[in-house]
Amino acid sequence: MPLLLRKPTLPTFLLAVLCLATTGVAAQGTDAERQAFQRMLDSRQQFHATLEREAQRITQAAAQELADPVRWEAVRAQRLEEMRDMLGLLPWPARTPLNLRVTGVLDKGSYVIEKIAFESMPRVYVTGNLYLPKQRAQPVPAIVYVCGHSYSPHGDKAQYQRHGISFAKNGYAAFILDSIQIAETFALHHGLYSQEMFDWYARGYTPAGVEVWNAMRAIDYLETRAEVDASRIGMTGRSGGAAMSFFTAAVDPRVKVVVPVMGISTYAANLKHDTQKGHCDCMFCINTYKHDMLHQGALIAPRPLLMAHGVKDDLFPVEGYQEFERIISRLYGGYGEGRKFRNIEVDTGHQDSDFLREEAIRFFDEHLLGQPKRTLDMDYSNADPATLAVFAGQPPADAENYRIHETFTTRPPSGDFASLAAWQQRRVELLAAVRKLLPDPEEEALPRMDIHPRREGEGKAPVLVYVASPGEDTRYHNLLLSGAHSRDTVMRVVVWPRGVQEAPWPRIVERDALRNAMHVGETPDSLRLRDVRRALRHVATLPGADGARITIAGRGNSGILGMYAAILEPYVQQVILMDAPESHRQGPLFLNILRHTDLPEAAALLAPRRLLFYGHMPAAYRYTRHVYALHGEPDKPDVTMHLHFAAEGQHGHGMASGW
Repeated sequence: MPLLLRKPTLPTFLLAVLCLATTGVAAQGTDAERQAFQRMLDSRQQFHATLEREAQRITQAAAQELADPVRWEAVRAQRLEEMRDMLGLLPWPARTPLNLRVTGVLDKGSYVIEKIAFESMPRVYVTGNLYLPKQRAQPVPAIVYVCGHSYSPHGDKAQYQRHGISFAKNGYAAFILDSIQIAETFALHHGLYSQEMFDWYARGYTPAGVEVWNAMRAIDYLETRAEVDASRIGMTGRSGGAAMSFFTAAVDPRVKVVVPVMGISTYAANLKHDTQKGHCDCMFCINTYKHDMLHQGALIAPRPLLMAHGVKDDLFPVEGYQEFERIISRLYGGYGEGRKFRNIEVDTGHQDSDFLREEAIRFFDEHLLGQPKRTLDMDYSNADPATLAVFAGQPPADAENYRIHETFTTRPPSGDFASLAAWQQRRVELLAAVRKLLPDPEEEALPRMDIHPRREGEGKAPVLVYVASPGEDTRYHNLLLSGAHSRDTVMRVVVWPRGVQEAPWPRIVERDALRNAMHVGETPDSLRLRDVRRALRHVATLPGADGARITIAGRGNSGILGMYAAILEPYVQQVILMDAPESHRQGPLFLNILRHTDLPEAAALLAPRRLLFYGHMPAAYRYTRHVYALHGEPDKPDVTMHLHFAAEGQHGHGMASGW
């Protein structure tokens, strides 16, 4: 269980003991070791408290925006565009040919089941079963059913067939879609949850975007079927399927009625209860614009919306869905459509039931058929799951589903620029995007800093700002920053961004912090960058510091935090990168950054200021050197072997070595 942050608990204590044991810091450890470990625990608690406050602010701001239809309609179009962007659907992907395949039909007496595959994008295959009633006097309404996580080698559609049967036996067409996680062609939902694909956030990628697009393409197909009344399309699903039905209805007005079952809360409740630890990555948009789930409900309003929740369901806290119900009920009432919104509470955990299956059909009856309460046929007999498979264990060899996270949102790298003018045009565009992604720091307390004034020389001193990395300590910094010959002519400042301590966060805690931060439109690294920028602004004002001669350095991802801080703080004179990563795929992780650029191009934003690599320059940064050459400064991306010499302004390698 991850380290919880609201108050000390038994799991927290057990994790602390585990960390102490694995790091060798037990009760008999030194005072310094115990203090370092306590700082780590405190930093984690403080970090989560910051996220909780921001989540509360987001939910409260959403409630104010949705106070009445007049206020909401003033921003609705903007929020819709933002929602699409957070799914990776702005602009819409091309509506390429569906290349539909029907690989078999099962006759079940009063209904038939068609086994269907289509390509939502070229070589991205969607499998599903279309349930059609045989008795049709006219075109029938259609329901898109999106599945939750229920495992079967034949796709999760095989585990939800009772819903297709019930809809078909009561006069509806029902298209049950496999999710990409549990399908006949392999792809992932659990990239961050369990597979450490943390670059998904840098890509601005959520599998929810693909699932929504697949559902929209399914509607495209249903509109071509003579048996279907395209003006009466509804959508439903449970758990992950609840989220997909909710998201799809929010961005596609063709969904006239929606019934998400066990899938809605508020971000304030989610952060308070740390629900992310139990959630798949598909359950959330990349919350760049700091929406609440309330916004998605408002984008559906005033179309009919029925939701259902279990009071024992830890994934969707009672206080969260009740707050959602209160605010969205008020909005529907403002539209004069109060009867079109309802929430059902059941005394269960996170589970489906015959009762909820029947309630969903009755809601569709009311709002798609205009049908008064009738006797429903809810009996069902599941087919052998293997008979529902579309590809019978032989999916297309050219399927690219498994790579969709790499291609859905990531921008291809920029090519070489032929002229300085061409680069300058790109620079203006890119710098604006970076400033939007990484806004100015708010007024918060300064991060922890270790400041060492110089002892040699007079007047204002050049400043070497070093961004600490997890696991480093003061002794390490003293050895590293004094250089090979213990010079002391430079003011040295070590910045400890939030969450960076001598005792690093356990890996699971770092993951949980990342997922929780995304819910409020941040990452740990974007917040750490704010700390570095605040520290730089403070350092520039220190007595004895020469604000025109500031060098910032760091190792690995911390060095890149320093680089971005320098990009955004133009008074920084130069940057030194140690063991620099070559791509944001390794870090640092900023939401959506790979939609815009990657590290070698971002580094070029420093030109013509000096950029140095400690010991060696990775091959990917040859691209950066090309941009510097356009500025007439091909040697300014260079290698240094001595931090102090570089901070003093000595950039060659021919100086005396006997200091």
